[in-house]
Amino acid sequence: MAGRLKADLDEVAMVSTNLQSIVQRLESAASDSSALAGAIPVEALASASTDFANKWDDRRKELIEQVSSLQKEAAAFVQAFADVDSQLADALTRPPQTTPASPASGGGHGHPTAY
Repeated sequence: MAGRLKADLDEVAMVSTNLQSIVQRLESAASDSSALAGAIPVEALASASTDFANKWDDRRKELIEQVSSLQKEAAAFVQAFADVDSQLADALTRPPQTTPASPASGGGHGHPTAY
């Protein structure tokens, strides 16, 4: 027996939308490490704050790339299944196409043509 694939496209589409929202939030999370470091009077803490912010910026860029890739894959998944569903529905609802019988095929009815 063949395996079955069952996917809730609405759920996958919602995941894609949520991932896009995460990407947008990560992109808008601007680093303000210099302002924060300037507000910290202890040099060691200010330096640690700047170091943390710089490392977070690097990691945030990686996360943006990874989450964006997942979002694109989820959107492509939904689109691919929607396309196949549309094509199948079209094939099931389209009237059958008839082809004219050719003389070489014996009249098109499975019987030889009598002359």
